[in-house]
Amino acid sequence: MVDERVIAIKLEQIEQYHSELKSKQSSLSRHEFLSNTTEQRAVERMFENAIQACADLAQHIATREFGFDGSTSKDAIRVLSEEDILDDKTADTLITAIGFRNVLAHEYGQIEYEEVYEILQTGLLVYDTYSQQIAQWAKETT
Repeated sequence: MVDERVIAIKLEQIEQYHSELKSKQSSLSRHEFLSNTTEQRAVERMFENAIQACADLAQHIATREFGFDGSTSKDAIRVLSEEDILDDKTADTLITAIGFRNVLAHEYGQIEYEEVYEILQTGLLVYDTYSQQIAQWAKETT
């Protein structure tokens, strides 16, 4: 059985990181972002935190509610999709985001800051959608 407290904490964290990213989205021009290493590192970390909170929550729900015994965050997201907690588009976007987080966190290859900026400008909706779908599921099951 899932721990409602864990769900609440993780949803709160996702909202916090999403809010921080939205602030950077509206305040940073492309030029400012690409020319400022401190801003790049800050945005990287915000993405890492947001995506990790989503992954942690997926792992918690998949393990506690559906007997998931896998080790990857991507597979936990797939379980939530298979159980109709997440729609396919949200699941696919989060699976891609986890790969992006792995690049940021583990520096697999060169980080493309043009791409990071594009994701900052166009890729934040998934956090709202994910949170809403998880909250709706939690509401229906508790």
